[in-house]
Amino acid sequence: MADIFDEVSEELKHDQLIKALKKYSKLIIGFVLVITISIISYQTYIHLNKKKLDTISQQYLKALDNLEKKNYSNSKTLFQQNLQNHKDGYKMLSLFGLAEANFKVGNIDEMLVNYKTIYDDKSIDIYYRNLSRILSVIKDNSSSFEKQKLLLEPILNSPSKLQLLASELEVMLFIKFNKIREAKKALNVLLKRSDITFEQKNRLELINKIYKNEQ
Repeated sequence: MADIFDEVSEELKHDQLIKALKKYSKLIIGFVLVITISIISYQTYIHLNKKKLDTISQQYLKALDNLEKKNYSNSKTLFQQNLQNHKDGYKMLSLFGLAEANFKVGNIDEMLVNYKTIYDDKSIDIYYRNLSRILSVIKDNSSSFEKQKLLLEPILNSPSKLQLLASELEVMLFIKFNKIREAKKALNVLLKRSDITFEQKNRLELINKIYKNEQ
């Protein structure tokens, strides 16, 4: 009988974790897209003349529209054209868009290459390079724990606006690879930080509750 209750408990724990992961991923991806599009579009507007901006923005928005309508093949073609024909902000945005299109059709290896192109490019602002690292880890369902953890290290070990997000992702990464002891340790450190947001604290406390008695 005890075994049955243990099994049910594990199933409930698993369901809770899946729900937390889904909510976590949607929040991050939504935040990333909104911030990236708004900031880069504004910066691009400043650096490009109005006529050229209109042409570039129309091409980018057309690619984005195809992506939203699930016309992934068309969106990939348009994003590729933008990469070949333009520089600065819209080129980077097109790389983010191309990575998302590849993710949607299951081309994970190509997606990882797209993000790597961003975070390896030292001409790109460090914020967006770190952003590409975070998205790469969130959407990577094939790489080893060591490879994904290594990708987060530059964000975790240096001052960054995305450090808290990377720290939370590190906890989820430990859990994903069943490293519960390491997850609890990282979780406790993160919960003691005074700069975590209310939403983050709620998510972390939920995870802490689920794994409180795990060894």
